[in-house]
Amino acid sequence: MKTYSIAAIAASALLLSVASCKTASKTVNVAGPVEVKTAGQSNAAVHKVIYGEWIAYKVGDQLVTGSNRPYVIFDGENLDKETNLVKAYANDGCNVINGIYTITPGGKMARSSELISTLRLCHDTPYERGVSLALNNVTKFELDKIGEDYLLNMKNDNDSTLMVLRKYDLNFINGSWKVTEINGEKVTTAEPMTLIFDTPEQRIHGSVGCNTMNGKITMNPDRQNSMSFTQMATTRMTCPDIQAESALLKALSEVVTVFPTDNLAGAELKDEAGNTVVTIERIQLR
Repeated sequence: MKTYSIAAIAASALLLSVASCKTASKTVNVAGPVEVKTAGQSNAAVHKVIYGEWIAYKVGDQLVTGSNRPYVIFDGENLDKETNLVKAYANDGCNVINGIYTITPGGKMARSSELISTLRLCHDTPYERGVSLALNNVTKFELDKIGEDYLLNMKNDNDSTLMVLRKYDLNFINGSWKVTEINGEKVTTAEPMTLIFDTPEQRIHGSVGCNTMNGKITMNPDRQNSMSFTQMATTRMTCPDIQAESALLKALSEVVTVFPTDNLAGAELKDEAGNTVVTIERIQLR
């Protein structure tokens, strides 16, 4: 999945020029439906959760599918907690939009400025009108939590849901980890196996023993706790624990989800069948 620079989005929104319909895409694989569990709202929850990138899950009555999905970014760097004004940048599947919203912990979400949009003429954009209606007519919101993810329900005065956005909350995995088990077998290599996750940059790197590795993190917006790895590359030194290194690389290629342990000191990386293929333990920096 490709990330989007807020600065670049804002700049493009000011161009307001007619351009060809070539938009950036988010590569996804369709999975099962999302199950919703309601979470309580509070000042802390809103200020922590609301800003960042949200991907459209539902627009009006339409479930969003495909590789080019609308998204909304609430700019946390411009969150004014005294006036509750938040800058927002969005893509409706064709055009880039920006504006300012008033968002309060009590559940209010409403435009505080006119929306500015590019004027691309695009074909096959089934969500464009619905996204525009939601961004213009939203007056309140509700937050739901699903596993480690959040749903943002944008509603109007009649309590009708205009659009549902989804956001990953995988910050728990960021940082340095030691690999303790591969497919249930304890790691006993002479050199420690370590993994470093950077979800904002969507990168993974580390040491698989005596060789180093790096790759790309991808996330499936249709799957809870989604995380998988692509474009994996390693150095090719001959190492005494080469079989363990190969086993780790193979296991990482099978990962589709990640779950924290209860105390957040560990995590389990699971395959499509739900089996834990890699177990990791957080490295405490001194």
